[in-house]
Amino acid sequence: MANTLRKRLGVVFGLLFVLFFAFGLMAACKDPEDETTTFTVTFLDGETVIAEREVEEGGTVASFTPADEGYEKEGFVFEGWFATADFTHDWSFDTAIERDTNVYSMWSSSKEDTRQWLIAGSSSAGGPLAAIGWNGGPIEGENGNILQKTEGKNEFTITIDLYVGDQFQFCIMDEDGVWNTDDSTGGGARGGQYLEANEYMSAPGTGLGDGQVNITVSVSGNYTLTLTTDAEDKNVGSITVVRNGDAPEVTVDRSDYTWYIYGNSAAETSAESVLAGTNWGANVNSLQYSAYEMFKISSNEPDGTGTWMQTWTLAEGDEFLLAYCLLKEEGGISAQDGTMFYYTEIDEFNGDEAAFKKADGMGSNIVVVEGGTYTFTLTVTLSDTGTLEGSIEVDKTSDILTSDNTWKVLGGRLTYAQATDPATGNLTIEEADYNGKTSVFADNNFGVGNTVQELTVITPAEGYVKEYEVTLELVEGDYFYLCIPVAVHAPYRADTYYTPAYTSKLAIAENLPEGIVSDWAWGNGGNLLCTKAGTYTFTVLVAEDGSLTLGVK
Repeated sequence: MANTLRKRLGVVFGLLFVLFFAFGLMAACKDPEDETTTFTVTFLDGETVIAEREVEEGGTVASFTPADEGYEKEGFVFEGWFATADFTHDWSFDTAIERDTNVYSMWSSSKEDTRQWLIAGSSSAGGPLAAIGWNGGPIEGENGNILQKTEGKNEFTITIDLYVGDQFQFCIMDEDGVWNTDDSTGGGARGGQYLEANEYMSAPGTGLGDGQVNITVSVSGNYTLTLTTDAEDKNVGSITVVRNGDAPEVTVDRSDYTWYIYGNSAAETSAESVLAGTNWGANVNSLQYSAYEMFKISSNEPDGTGTWMQTWTLAEGDEFLLAYCLLKEEGGISAQDGTMFYYTEIDEFNGDEAAFKKADGMGSNIVVVEGGTYTFTLTVTLSDTGTLEGSIEVDKTSDILTSDNTWKVLGGRLTYAQATDPATGNLTIEEADYNGKTSVFADNNFGVGNTVQELTVITPAEGYVKEYEVTLELVEGDYFYLCIPVAVHAPYRADTYYTPAYTSKLAIAENLPEGIVSDWAWGNGGNLLCTKAGTYTFTVLVAEDGSLTLGVK
């Protein structure tokens, strides 16, 4: 009995041992990677589920169309599958599935798009887009901007010469050049979101819902551009590019280029801001010598390159850019496409807690954070592709005025006719007596001559950080001002002339002694005029904030 029991127990233990060994062996040989993970791929039309597929990790989905699932939309044609709901990224059935995934179907409406689409843009190379501009309105003719509709299709084409650096969009624009970008009211704009990948053009930052990103040309050529649209859904559509060949060479005459400040300000007076009352286009009769003009301080180059500078007072909230401007026939000024320089070109004084910031939205205009008087230096160069590039340096004018610098006297002498003219000199003196006197500025000629008087640095009066002084023997008709001069090279005159970069004209001298008057009375900008011969001492005092005080005794 006991032996039988032991035999039975031995058999049982033997079977358990075999099972245990076998199980342990199987457990030891099993590869953990054999465990599979599945993900769900959901195919959608908007929020409507067309189909779902369960796919093992790393696997793919077998190709199909909505029709294969019995899904149709009356009045619409299936155009493909996309990875995003706004159809900015394609999706392929070759995609390896690594997570739960939504795939979106794009459908085009059969409804006719009756809108008139236009191309708008800019060309610093001088191509057709330079004449078309961003707000030209519909333009007919060989270099027009109207896209032609393909009969029976929501397809619009235009063939046009484009050049490296050109930028453009397609848009709905009225005769006055005003854009309507709202598709729901018959408008629309089509930019980089819709551009199909190609080697000739690019659009950084694509994927924005409204698609209003400029397309930039990287290879010059004659192109046929095709825009497909959908009358129901602004996210449906594409821009395709065909390069037909080379574009004709274009030569742009930039020999008269001078840059100006162009912008808008809420300030009421020019003392607060040079942009007061401009609203993106000042009403002036001439841009030359206007308050908006920058002075070219490098030698003249026919290609428009060089260095320009100017000092302006700006108010908080001012918005502006620097551009080559022209007078408009109807009045005011307009900035020319391809010549505009923005916040991104400022080397300093921008960024966090600085004097300037980038305008809100997609633009890059310069916005004044801290009002004050600033000196701008713009250097314009040509890229390898012939487009204009700019670099803007900004200095706080007060920092320049309180640093070590040399003040000079720029002057000359009025003719006898000017001296006795009420509009200029208003002097009462005999002609022989007038012509018999020699001016201290005989060889000055407002800085162009061989003798230019300089002010001497002296110990500043209390409350000032700098003081400069000069004593001059003057005669009637001497006409001058005190300044830190710069040499100016103007396209509209052959000689080099000097202009005050920082000048005593910024300060109105009070309590002038007999014999010295300011021509502010005649509106000529603050030059000083001697009306009685004598010895006079002039001082320029600079406060810590850069404000000036002019003294005469």
